[in-house]
Amino acid sequence: MERRRWPELKDALEGFWVVDVREPREFGKGSLPGAVNVPLERIAKRDYTLPRDRPLLVVCRMGQMSSLAGLYLEADGYEVYLLEGGLEAIPEEERKYLSIAL
Repeated sequence: MERRRWPELKDALEGFWVVDVREPREFGKGSLPGAVNVPLERIAKRDYTLPRDRPLLVVCRMGQMSSLAGLYLEADGYEVYLLEGGLEAIPEEERKYLSIAL
């Protein structure tokens, strides 16, 4: 599992399946383009199906839940990357452009 900073990822998102592990009400406020919502609770229960043809970029608000989710996903054989610092690490102006409200 690797952590990557936003500047490294922002132009490479199409190379990942983006998985947002926040609760649906939080996800509904916006996420990264193309993200799917699979809450941490579902990942912990192994109640999900995700493609394996690209690595996963796992995100949450601050990076804590995505770290835990990454452990579960790695144990299930996925190649996992984390957005260091979570969505809060994205500069505010870029979050506004991406329509992400935290």
